[in-house]
Amino acid sequence: MNQAASARKPRKGRGATGQENATREGILEAAAQLIVSEGFNACTMRSISQRVNIKAGSLYYHFASKDEIVVEIMNKGTETLLEQVRSAVEDLPTSTPFVDRLRRAVHVHISCKVDRDLPLMQVYEHLTPVIKRQGRIVRKKYADFWKDLIAQGKATGEIRDDLDLDLFAPYILSGLNRAPEWANIEHMKIEHVVDMVVETTMNGISPKPHG
Repeated sequence: MNQAASARKPRKGRGATGQENATREGILEAAAQLIVSEGFNACTMRSISQRVNIKAGSLYYHFASKDEIVVEIMNKGTETLLEQVRSAVEDLPTSTPFVDRLRRAVHVHISCKVDRDLPLMQVYEHLTPVIKRQGRIVRKKYADFWKDLIAQGKATGEIRDDLDLDLFAPYILSGLNRAPEWANIEHMKIEHVVDMVVETTMNGISPKPHG
């Protein structure tokens, strides 16, 4: 950092880091709520500043632009989703059948996506292609988790060994990510939604053979 930039940067007193982090989190949360409730274009530096009750110019102390805010929201949402799903699956006993591990992963993913108190996880579908491309690295980490999960099913013989994970993982994730659009959780139980996803994933939609 050059001397001029250093001189412009305010000095931090005791406790300033914690306050700065709290403000930064508040900005991200406010921006995410705006995007989810009113759309990407409604999320401006001015509208964000009004929500967090600070001057619009003060936002630039924390973020250089709206795009920087949105990219951080997108990546933070995906990272949090990965942590939630991975933790839930890893908490299961190692002897848990694949279908139950899949059920747990699907349940947590959909639960996060439809929870209106978690706007950070719901912004992706509202974003422009240019912004979405900036989240490829983090999204790949999440897709890799699902590939590994399904690969475990292949290794135990619970999933057919010719399944193309590079095609299947994005296929199932695209449907799960759009759950807020097709799963009306206010009028149906999330368990029923999860059952449908897992049943059709594991057994398809062909009629069951008569025994």
